[in-house]
Amino acid sequence: MQRRDFIIGTAAAGAAGLSGCLGTAQQATDTAAGGGDSGRTVTVTGSAEMQAAPDRAVIDASVEATGDSAAAVRDALSTRSDSLRQALRDAGLSDDQLTTGRFAIHPQYDRREPGAEPEQTGYEGTHTTTIEVDDVDTTGDVIDTAIDGGADSIGRIEYTLSASTRESLREDALKAAVDTARDEADVLAARVDSRVVSVQRLNAAGGGLSPTYERYDVAEAASVGSTELQPDDVTVSASVEATYRIG
Repeated sequence: MQRRDFIIGTAAAGAAGLSGCLGTAQQATDTAAGGGDSGRTVTVTGSAEMQAAPDRAVIDASVEATGDSAAAVRDALSTRSDSLRQALRDAGLSDDQLTTGRFAIHPQYDRREPGAEPEQTGYEGTHTTTIEVDDVDTTGDVIDTAIDGGADSIGRIEYTLSASTRESLREDALKAAVDTARDEADVLAARVDSRVVSVQRLNAAGGGLSPTYERYDVAEAASVGSTELQPDDVTVSASVEATYRIG
């Protein structure tokens, strides 16, 4: 990945300007029976977030069908989804990138006056193919291929990160979170005329991946021609809880 950025915490500061959100002090206690410095600890949390351009996209493309029977709708969905998948294969996507996301068939009813017994008029169904795109820059082209291949709608467009990129960013966020926790502990220790002596406990306390999403309108896209998308950055966060001995 060519670019990764720290989100600057509102209360954090640093010469390089690269830090996480300032951790929140939870407690400063004296646990020694006699109140000596050897038992004094401070527990703090530190968090950090990193942003990077997505390197993976997930698209839901659906075909729809109606018919007099569930079997007729099933057959129509099978034929149409096969055509969609073949169009995507012809565009260079592999079968590993194409999976069934949702398959549903249910009765259709006419819209009658309130209180009247609904009358079944047939069946309708949807078959969704989930498309995984490894080159985010081609997302618009893949959507165009899906539409030309028979997709009736494009649902979810999710921008995310590959497993290796996600783990690398999480490691960087964890390092920044630890640094932030230590900075906070130093500040608190100094306020009681002490200094951090050692770390007693350090745990990863939370964090995760925040993908970004984009809406796609088939009718609107048809009026402008080819699809052009501008995905937002993806955020990876991490937080830690640390207990330091001070003296």
